[in-house]
Amino acid sequence: MRSIEPTEQEFAALGQALLARAATEDRRRTLQRRATIAGAIGLVGIAGMGAAWAALANPVLRDSAAYCYSEPDQNSAFVTVGAPDAEAPDGTTRQQEAEAVDMCAAVWRIGAVGPHATQPPVDGIEYEVPTLEACLRLDGVTAVFPNEQREAHEPFCRRLGLAPTD
Repeated sequence: MRSIEPTEQEFAALGQALLARAATEDRRRTLQRRATIAGAIGLVGIAGMGAAWAALANPVLRDSAAYCYSEPDQNSAFVTVGAPDAEAPDGTTRQQEAEAVDMCAAVWRIGAVGPHATQPPVDGIEYEVPTLEACLRLDGVTAVFPNEQREAHEPFCRRLGLAPTD
């Protein structure tokens, strides 16, 4: 008659089988986790490239908008301004052209950006506009900063990590 209780050899074999199965399962989970992480990183990279392409590919922003910064620092508060569309007599619309520095001077003047910035700006009050300098961001949109030290154009933009405008 045989005993129901396993022998020591059978216990050892069972232990080895369980350890082997656990190791196999652990390897499978590790590979699955790595594949998931790699896929997620790939998707984020593709989404980032798509967003960069969309920003760089948007000629309306490059040609008729500007970022007006409150300080000579890309991390400072800013507002985005743009020239409005104009409707021609034949019903077509076209983008009006405006100089970035002029648009930013207007928002500085009404207090929408700068040390007196209020949201919304207070009617009837005009503020002093500092010397403004236009630089070009990596996405091709013009960024305008106060240049109270009246630093030369090219070194000013380069110090901010931006390209000088022509």
